[in-house]
Amino acid sequence: MTSLEEELRALGRSAAVPPVADGLAAKVLERIAEPPVRRTFADAVRSRWRSLLALLAVLLAGALVTPPVRAAVAEWLNIGGVEAVHVPNGPTSAPQPPAATGQLSLAEATKAAGFAPVVPKALGTPAHVQASAGFVAMSWATGTGVVRLEQFLAEPSPMYIKKFYTELEYVQEIDGFWFSTPHELVLQKKTGVEQTVRVAGPTLVWVRDGVTFRLEGVPEKDRAVELAR
Repeated sequence: MTSLEEELRALGRSAAVPPVADGLAAKVLERIAEPPVRRTFADAVRSRWRSLLALLAVLLAGALVTPPVRAAVAEWLNIGGVEAVHVPNGPTSAPQPPAATGQLSLAEATKAAGFAPVVPKALGTPAHVQASAGFVAMSWATGTGVVRLEQFLAEPSPMYIKKFYTELEYVQEIDGFWFSTPHELVLQKKTGVEQTVRVAGPTLVWVRDGVTFRLEGVPEKDRAVELAR
């Protein structure tokens, strides 16, 4: 048994795992009771790796049980240019996100940022677009308020620190994270100095092709995920 396998098994024995679905144990026992099938050496190797990967998936699923552990997982993944930090308390309300301040065209924003920003088709042409090196912000005025989408290139150190105190939910559909409650949005300068920018409301954060996305102003998670796809 390799050291990696031993470590994963040790972690598996100590991990807090959610209850299994009804009937799963019976299905596993039925599968075990089936007659053995002769396998080649290659089949055996693939089976061993599948087992290890499945164990790792269980460990990650168990890590998404409580907010403090969710924060640790988020920091481990780094969520691109965003770091999630769990704090004991925080704000209970948040204003709507500010509109972007610029009036750039998408071509101008691409030139200024150094990458082509993504525009959700369902939102249409943004009302405001601002950009600087490695960063683009755009906003829309909707019937329920301002929707703001920020896009920035991931760097070795996070650009934003989100200080949350209740829920941080992993969203498998887009491999992102949903911050469901108000939280402090802190800007971390390259010097390491932290500056509180504002209180942010429900926000969806995900990474795609080296770019970190922050979608704010959409209070429903399902709608935010739909826009992010």
